[in-house]
Amino acid sequence: MRPDLVLFDVNETLLDLRALRPAFEAALGTAEPMGEWFARMLHGSLVANHVRAFRPFGTIGVEALGVVAARRGIRLDESAAAGVVAGMRSLPAHPDVPPGLDRLRAAGFRLATLTNGSTDAVADQLAAAGIADRFERSISVDEIGRFKPAPEVYLHAAAVLDVDVDRALLVAAHDWDVVGARFDRHARRLRQAPVDRVGPPGPPSRSGRPRSRGSRRHAGGVRESRDPVARCTQR
Repeated sequence: MRPDLVLFDVNETLLDLRALRPAFEAALGTAEPMGEWFARMLHGSLVANHVRAFRPFGTIGVEALGVVAARRGIRLDESAAAGVVAGMRSLPAHPDVPPGLDRLRAAGFRLATLTNGSTDAVADQLAAAGIADRFERSISVDEIGRFKPAPEVYLHAAAVLDVDVDRALLVAAHDWDVVGARFDRHARRLRQAPVDRVGPPGPPSRSGRPRSRGSRRHAGGVRESRDPVARCTQR
């Protein structure tokens, strides 16, 4: 059955984090730690969920970058770390994104975004990437005070957009982004379309083995597509 709504993750799925490489090279001398930094951001958001101590994703990003720098013997003050993380607000869209979104809109799909970033950050991001006008709504975890992959986040998005969960499709570059939905008895009805982007490795699979971000299968064993439009328009 064709979905009514296509819900997009933002960072890496729509926007290219590789644009942060020059800022990392200037601050740390190399862009190599970007993968560790992003993983530590995720770790911080998961801990925040567990102890119910929500704070902005950007704040967690600054904290994570400070740890990454310290582990390498680099003293990076908070303002310098904040300057690097602020670059997330001006990331470019992946080249396939604008035409893909236009194809989806032309086909009659409703489009929205769902991000761990703050409300003001995602507004800046989509505007800077030139794709803000493609979406009817941008939903931030700020609205619920829980980070993805908590299932409440996906259910909140469906409620705000007034769509049945099983009539929505989540497009995301991160396998962890769909874990919360997959293991909740209500949110599991949310359909998922993983997108293969180049970036940090994903979390371990259920077998405990690390899963490559270049993998052609997502955690549920379903074949991935490099073209989110192809997945979204399958009937």
